[in-house]
Amino acid sequence: MRTALLSSALLSFATVASAFDLWVPQAPVPVESRTLDEIYAAAKQEHGTLQVAWGGDEPGFNADIFAAFRSRFPAVKLNATVDLSKYHDSRIDRSFVETGKENIDVVVLQTVQDFPRWNLEERLLPYKVSNWDSILPYLKDESAAFTPLWIYTFGNFYYSTSKVAASDVPTTYADFLDPKWKNKLVLTYPNDDDAVNYLFSTIIKNHGWQWLDGLVKQNVTWVRGTGTPHTLLERSSNNTQSNLAITFTTFAPVDASVAMATPNDEVVSWAQPGGIFKSTSMPETAKLFLNYMLSNDIQSTMIREGSVSALQNISGNGNPFASGKNPLRFTTFAEDRQLVDYLKLQFETTLGPPQGLSPLIDGI
Repeated sequence: MRTALLSSALLSFATVASAFDLWVPQAPVPVESRTLDEIYAAAKQEHGTLQVAWGGDEPGFNADIFAAFRSRFPAVKLNATVDLSKYHDSRIDRSFVETGKENIDVVVLQTVQDFPRWNLEERLLPYKVSNWDSILPYLKDESAAFTPLWIYTFGNFYYSTSKVAASDVPTTYADFLDPKWKNKLVLTYPNDDDAVNYLFSTIIKNHGWQWLDGLVKQNVTWVRGTGTPHTLLERSSNNTQSNLAITFTTFAPVDASVAMATPNDEVVSWAQPGGIFKSTSMPETAKLFLNYMLSNDIQSTMIREGSVSALQNISGNGNPFASGKNPLRFTTFAEDRQLVDYLKLQFETTLGPPQGLSPLIDGI
């Protein structure tokens, strides 16, 4: 018996010792010390087209950013593909299983839960952009496998200025159950997008499941994509045959026909991460892209378009924790896939499966 126990103990020790021998501490990742022009010079020595998977649900989403990159660095080629983040990560993982490569160089996606997983699988290239020390510390990945670029805010009230007076805009999500909003709401399916899923879950946490039951009675126009409600409100503004007047599932910029109001309830926010796959054949161009995303030019553009910069030292920036925002909660939610899937099924049980074409091809 003692011999068996001793043999078992020695085997366990040998296993631990072997694992320890295989473990090699990672060298510290240095902060990029080159300027954009110096990185650009190195990128021009690479051949090919930088493939970027960019999360979004409208064909022209952030086209101004891609145009600015091409204008600033005309000697490198960029192919930025906009699609729903959940479809990007699915294709990326399938490509990796089938070929051993992602066939994507840079990822900028809403699926925040993918980045820690890809990091554990040692598929991301640790890299600290030149602005690394200026990034809000609580948003950083300690291993530098991925980088927070900016903070999106989601859940504000957008309304048609020709159909809704500013004084009539609701102040809480509960106000949308007022009969006067019947037939006037256009909303994105919460079982088709994790951010909308999380938004609805926070509303239900505060107002109960009866809120969702009451919302259904308002004869909501349900759509796919977070850009679609804004487009439909714009079209409705000068259309006397349309009742659509208000939404809280878009984050498109305001204009003359659509205005925004901030609710008193909690809204959704998250830091959009970007990363480089180790399999890239264009590491310098990929580094150039990430550094440019965190340049003052692009960060200022994102601030003007309603986002909060991930940088601490840029003028005009908003407070990531203002008005019920907390960019850390969505990440915790998204990583709990059991909870996410449970809520999806609850919403689908009430609303049915999402109907319609992908918002990338529906022409809306």
